[in-house]
Amino acid sequence: KSMIIPNGIDDFWLRNKNSLRKLSNNKTLKLLYVGTISKRKNLTTTGKTVQLLREIGYDTVLTVVGKIIDRKIFNQIKNLPYVNYIEPIPKENLIKIYRENDIFIMPSITETFGLVYAEAMSQGLPVIYTKGQGFDGQFEDGIVGYSVNCFDVQDVANKVIRILDKYEEHSRNCIKLCAKFDWNKIAVKYIELYESIVKGENL
Repeated sequence: KSMIIPNGIDDFWLRNKNSLRKLSNNKTLKLLYVGTISKRKNLTTTGKTVQLLREIGYDTVLTVVGKIIDRKIFNQIKNLPYVNYIEPIPKENLIKIYRENDIFIMPSITETFGLVYAEAMSQGLPVIYTKGQGFDGQFEDGIVGYSVNCFDVQDVANKVIRILDKYEEHSRNCIKLCAKFDWNKIAVKYIELYESIVKGENL
C-alpha cells in the first residue's frame, strides 16, 4: 500500500502568485529553463527544440538560468543566437524572470521531482516535463502542460505548440493548482497518514 505525497515549494512563490498569463502573439515565444547546467537536465534537446520551432515559423528564444556543472554542455548552447544565459540569482530576482517568459521547459533525462516546475506554475507558466519522471503524474497530461519523450525533439516541439493552442487555460490551471505544493497542506497529509497508520486504518 502506498500514497504519493508531493514536495512543497518555498512559501515565497505561493505568496507572490502571478495573475493569468496571456500571449500577445502566438508566433513569438519565450521559453525558460531554471536549474543546473548538466547532462541530466538535457539542455541539448531543449536547444534543438528551440531551433526546430524557429525553423517552422515560431520566433522562439530560450532563457537559461542556473549554475554551470558541465562546461561541455554549456559550451554547446552558450553561443546559440537564440539562447540567453543568466547566472544563479536570488528568488526575489528570479520571479521577475519567470514573469518575463511564457513556458517553462525542462525535459530532464532523470528527475526526482523538480520543484522548479511548481515554481513556474505559481507564476502562470505552463510546463514541459519528462514522461515517467518525478513531476509526471502530479496532474493529468494537458492540465498544466505536457509530458514528453525527453529524447524526441519533435515530440517536445509538438507539445509546446499544443500548449499555445490553449495557453490561457493552461496558465489559469497552473495558478490555481500550484496550491498543491503548499507545505502547510502537505504537512496535514503527513499527519493524517501517520494517524491512520497508528489507528490501523486502511489507506
